[in-house]
Amino acid sequence: MTSEIQKQETQGDPWTAIDRAFDAVRRRFAESFGILPLGPFELESGLRSPRTDVADTGPSYRVVAEIPGIPKEKLDVRVRGATVEIRGESGTDTEEKEEHYLHRERTYSGYYRVLELPEPVVGTDAKAKVVDGLLELDLPKQNPTPSEEGVKVAVA
Repeated sequence: MTSEIQKQETQGDPWTAIDRAFDAVRRRFAESFGILPLGPFELESGLRSPRTDVADTGPSYRVVAEIPGIPKEKLDVRVRGATVEIRGESGTDTEEKEEHYLHRERTYSGYYRVLELPEPVVGTDAKAKVVDGLLELDLPKQNPTPSEEGVKVAVA
């Protein structure tokens, strides 16, 4: 039985539903071999796969990926044809020393995701920015979708 919240989430965004379905398959597969399942959207290497939204705006694709804690200097975004690869890593290593006391702590976060778009984009014209833990990409299409509004023709 599907809850009302799950129905609402999947009706508006089919990609979220697909991501969740793949997570469920991965989890069941791992459990069948006695492996502890990883958290949601976490890959075997310890890297997480960021949740993403992809929108077709007509002349371009707009991709928004959640990458909290990753500064823009630590991001690597590559575009090849219709493939977009997002990679980001961040970590800290702190150490405190006092007499008879030592405290060392390390943190690491990393993201990796490959997206296949429906058609090739122009990577050299792509734009990217990071705002509040979100990576926003604007990827112009090689062959933009014609406007549904049409072109206004001047009447003489």
